[in-house]
Amino acid sequence: ILQFRQAMSLVSDTYPFTQSFGPASTRAICVESAEQIFNLLLSKNPNIQQKVPFETLAELAEGKDGELIHDKVKALVRLFRPDRKGFLTKLDFVTSIDNVYRELRLYRANLSNSQQIDDSFHGLINILHYFVVILVVLIIMGFNNWESLLSMTTFFFSFSFMFGPASSKYFEGILLIFVRRPYDIGDKVAISDPETDTSASGSSTWFVEKVTLYSTTVRFATTNEVATYSNGSLARLRIINAKRSPKAIVYVYNKFGSDVPFRLIQVFKASVENFVKSRPREWAQLNGFRATRVNLEFNFVEYVIVLTHRELWQNVGPILQSKADLASFCLEVSKKLNLRYEQPPKPIHLFLDGRYNDQRNLDGDDGSASSGLQQVREMFKKEE
Repeated sequence: ILQFRQAMSLVSDTYPFTQSFGPASTRAICVESAEQIFNLLLSKNPNIQQKVPFETLAELAEGKDGELIHDKVKALVRLFRPDRKGFLTKLDFVTSIDNVYRELRLYRANLSNSQQIDDSFHGLINILHYFVVILVVLIIMGFNNWESLLSMTTFFFSFSFMFGPASSKYFEGILLIFVRRPYDIGDKVAISDPETDTSASGSSTWFVEKVTLYSTTVRFATTNEVATYSNGSLARLRIINAKRSPKAIVYVYNKFGSDVPFRLIQVFKASVENFVKSRPREWAQLNGFRATRVNLEFNFVEYVIVLTHRELWQNVGPILQSKADLASFCLEVSKKLNLRYEQPPKPIHLFLDGRYNDQRNLDGDDGSASSGLQQVREMFKKEE
């Protein structure tokens, strides 16, 4: 307990990353301190590209004997994500520090909210405790007038039909918060019916701002609208937690003409693979590149690119930006390889009698075509 209190005192301090890092009481001050640290590291390793080699940061993982501790090195790689050549830009360095700072502030908010929930729960336990104590005291004092108490219970029993469903919902909400615990402060959640499937491109999410024993306050991530749910109403729904979900899987679709040579498709796939490998901070891996639909009527073959992003759906902004960059890159590559798909024009048929005739029959039967023209002429003659 003492160690936990000491750790929380450091978190709430103006220097949560030690005084060597600098002040970080707010997010803006933390960014300024991170920029100063990067400039200091860059002055020790000057280069034209204005990048810091990862070997400089790896010195933090050295043990007492001067050898690198592999677990700490892996943790530093996961935190800073250097490029394939082992360098970090100022933006990458500051972004990594900012992510740690946000996690720290969310942890403090979760602790504060958990304390409020515990205080509310202790209040309910105290009410039940004092009720039992009063009954025990009455029994010890020899209280025998139980008929009046029974009459009062029958009076309250008549109202149980009114408050029964509400009590059931309230108890379900308490179990949701203390047993299931599907979300914490700052998590992005999506509420949906468990009997329907979710969208493959992601669900509309809400930020969790406040959690009590009775309700949950959320904010819509797109429009900043604030809403409140009763915990009992959420107990029977599907709650998708974007922060607790694995890394995001993204799908990008492309259409090519059915007459495109397979060799060009392989060149397109190789270009996409090089694009993904050159961005290790964005994409974790390329999961697949395959044909999903062949439509000979409209003369196209649809391919899907399946990728795993570094970020969770909790941080949807970088995911959408990376997906847009990949889609733009695929468009430019398809232009250079002449792979752009153009939908063939549909034939237009004009009939007066409302019947469907095959275009081939119209082309092969001159008598039917001439009879149609004769009918049009007769219609104009009747109007005259």
